[in-house]
This record gives sequence, structure tokens and C-alpha cells, in this order.
Amino acid sequence: MSTAISVTGLSKRTLWRRIAEGVLRTECFSDGSAPQPSHQTRVALDDALTISLLSWGVDDRALMVQADAGLAQAQCDFALLLLGQAADVEAVVWLRRAAEQAHLDGMYWLGRCLIAGRGGAVDRHQGVDWVARAANHGHVIALAMVQVLYDPTGQMLDAAALDAALDGIERRVVVQALAEAARELRAVSS
Repeated sequence: MSTAISVTGLSKRTLWRRIAEGVLRTECFSDGSAPQPSHQTRVALDDALTISLLSWGVDDRALMVQADAGLAQAQCDFALLLLGQAADVEAVVWLRRAAEQAHLDGMYWLGRCLIAGRGGAVDRHQGVDWVARAANHGHVIALAMVQVLYDPTGQMLDAAALDAALDGIERRVVVQALAEAARELRAVSS
């Protein structure tokens, strides 16, 4: 049901109504009984995609299946797709799932969302904690960001200013990595 909520942008209550109306099919339990609201329910993904309020690409279906199966990389990638469609609340749910499996990008992006208040209230403390966890495990962008997040001057930026500063750091780290890769390619081809 959680994947269907994320895919459609609809509430659980609305999805149950659509199931009752026959618009959405569910997968039956192994004993053949029909799903009930008190049970964990799996909605047929193809049905959910047909009523989705969000825009999905052809390749996104496979990613959703992998995310639903618990694969951390797919959960993080699915969350990033959701962020791109401004489905921040759902994105944070999937980022948390990936982060709790020690997925570095999941930790990093969850931290960024919490710091910026995307998908909920601003939670700088928990956001910094997730970015720091990613940094402690070697996430390159998170490593650069912890220096700003743990500013020794104690200067506190508001959430929007901090998010903008972190965007700048992210761009700088990516540009540096691209420049290094270009230098290595030139050295190899010389």
C-alpha cells in the first residue's frame, strides 16, 4: 500500500475507496482471502500507475518494484524521483528506508531533506546527524558538508540559507570530481 500511496499521490483512505470501487486490484493472500484495511496490502502496481497523479517514465516501474522489495539503492532512487515531482513527504519515507539500511546516498539525501524541511518540519539536528553518518562512511559530498554543518563560529543559518549553502558545496564537489576525471583522462591519453 505504501508504494501505491507514493506512486499515486493519493491517501490510504482514497486508495481503499478505489479498491472497493474496483478501480484498483489487490494481490490476494496465500490463503486466498481478500485483503482488509488492517492487513498489509499490495496494490497491483499497473493499476496504481494508471490513476497516478504523478508523471512516471517507462523505466520507473522496475525501479518501483525493486524499491518495494526493499532494495536500498532502488528506494533512494525512487525517493529522488519523488523529490523531482515535489512529492517530498513520500520521498522522505523512502529515503529513511534506504538510510536505515546504511545506504550512503539515502543517508545524505535524508539529511538534506530534514535540514531544509522538505517533507516535514525542519529538523536540523537529525538532518545533520544523517549527513554526518554518510560522511563517516566516506560519502564525498557529505564529507565536504560537515565542515559547514559544524561551523566552529557557531553561526546558525536559517533552513533556506543553509540549504542554498549546501547546494553550493555539492556543486563544487561535483565540479572538482569532474575536473579530476578529465585530468586523469588527459594523462591516460597522453
